[in-house]
Amino acid sequence: MSLTPDLDALRRRLDQDRPTNIGFPGSVDFDYGELLPFFGYLLNNVGDPFVDCVGRAHTKHFEREVVEFFADLFRAPPDDRWGYVTSGGTDGNEFGLHLARSLHPDGLVYFSAAAHYSVPKLVDRLRMPAIAVRSTAAGEMDYDDLRIAVGQHRHRPAIVVATVGTTMTEAVDDVAAVRRVLHDLAVRESYVHADAALTGVPLALLPSDRRPRFDLADGADSIAVSGHKFVGSPFPCGVALTRRSLRSRVGRRVDYIGSVDATIGGSRSGHAPLVLWYAVHTHGLDGLRQRADRSRELAEYAVSRLAGIGVPAWRHPHAFTVVLPTPPTVVTDRWALASAGGVSHLICMPGVSRGQVDAFVTDLASAFTPS
Repeated sequence: MSLTPDLDALRRRLDQDRPTNIGFPGSVDFDYGELLPFFGYLLNNVGDPFVDCVGRAHTKHFEREVVEFFADLFRAPPDDRWGYVTSGGTDGNEFGLHLARSLHPDGLVYFSAAAHYSVPKLVDRLRMPAIAVRSTAAGEMDYDDLRIAVGQHRHRPAIVVATVGTTMTEAVDDVAAVRRVLHDLAVRESYVHADAALTGVPLALLPSDRRPRFDLADGADSIAVSGHKFVGSPFPCGVALTRRSLRSRVGRRVDYIGSVDATIGGSRSGHAPLVLWYAVHTHGLDGLRQRADRSRELAEYAVSRLAGIGVPAWRHPHAFTVVLPTPPTVVTDRWALASAGGVSHLICMPGVSRGQVDAFVTDLASAFTPS
């Protein structure tokens, strides 16, 4: 039986979808053709990336370079850093929460109402008691509400999930402000995890005087980012980072694989580290910074074009995400826009063009014009 017709149909659908898929965060301006030969191999990075396992079909030496790149970017202590390449942002968030629970079994989790949907799902899966605190209209955590919530339970360890780039508005929670709340309330045991899936890398590339406070130097104990969003990958992946001194509290020796393991999964993709290694070496810091600048310029252009047709669109400083009232159905039927509560957004990821923004604005203007 020939599978060609089914594969051709899939290719046509994907090609038709790409021009109007501007509402979800994934970079599409990548070319990994040079790596295609390696997809003829099974690559399994099971266990700790810093300990080569018994099997030799792995890319752990590339994974270590990737971890070091992101550890530098997110200012992990040079002599106290550890991480691994994950299957995506949710995997990284689970790692952070699992580590926090291991360190503080009686801890209470706090996260904002604008946090990614994986956070309430994970605290339920991990059986961790949690409190959702309010977020502002723009999506940032309400630190006064956090102060009230933590103050009512200050005898318990506080585990706070800070969202660095919320799903709908790309708002950024201030990790230093979170730490200040915990310090002011004299909370003796605490842990802060930063969910920086979309926004972490581009924010870390900003000059120090414009950089929001969200990474390990600002008080986070762990951080998770996605690889398929800003950096770009043909499949979901990510990176989780923490301090080695914390990871060593939960790592276990597994004789079968010849390695210590503190990761969430067992077998892990060896192709994902290879793709991320190729991306960071191909772009470099300057190339990544230029991609971020182009995306922000396009987002500002989209705000201006939407304002020109009377749509009250807006974006946070440094954000790729453009927020607007949910368009009429005739528009959302064609354009893949993330929507919730009467609000939608488009995200000017690398790979989105001015032509796509112009076509969207034209369709939206036509929807408001009586026929």
